[in-house]
Amino acid sequence: MRTSRPHWIELVVFALVCVLAPCYGQGTFTWITFDGPPVIPPGTSKIVQQYYEAGISFTPIDPNAPFAGFIRSGGGRPSTPENGTAYLQADVAASLKFSAMNGFLLELLAVDLAEYSTLFQQPLAVRFVGYKPDGSTVTTNLVTDGIIDGTGPVADFQTFTFGPEFSGLTRVEIPTVLWSLDNLRLFVPEPGTGALVLVGTAVLAGRFLKRRARL
Repeated sequence: MRTSRPHWIELVVFALVCVLAPCYGQGTFTWITFDGPPVIPPGTSKIVQQYYEAGISFTPIDPNAPFAGFIRSGGGRPSTPENGTAYLQADVAASLKFSAMNGFLLELLAVDLAEYSTLFQQPLAVRFVGYKPDGSTVTTNLVTDGIIDGTGPVADFQTFTFGPEFSGLTRVEIPTVLWSLDNLRLFVPEPGTGALVLVGTAVLAGRFLKRRARL
């Protein structure tokens, strides 16, 4: 005959699950300024094949393509955009993709964009393509105003925001050329310590209930 046992353990497990479940939604807000090492001095620029900042990796879409790479600019050049800091550019042969180095998913929040130089005084549609874990994509075209005067008084860069569909991304690609890009804002969700405790609690609860069912 089964004997009656106290239910306080089940109540404790239930309480832990309720308290710790919200901890799974933790993450990191990341602001990429492109000012990281190696520092690009004002008045200079350099073509690179990779750049890393705050756990985010930036590389060409196809690293094996001819002249693959993108430009790190220090600003301070009369014919190119100016906002007082370093930024990235794409010439006619450049492309860019980025993802989290730890494999976590990304959520795009905002970015600053400008034209490539004063030689291109017209609006530019910069395409962002986000890739989901299931292989599907989301796409948007951010159109600049075409106003650029280099080191003059005009604000060359504009801030654009992304919709909620640009979340849960494995990587983002920018296949458009002749843009300038700075101040990329991201959110990188990650399981926190609470989530790990939650998993452990669930395992222990399962073992306890299975043992109790046999009594």
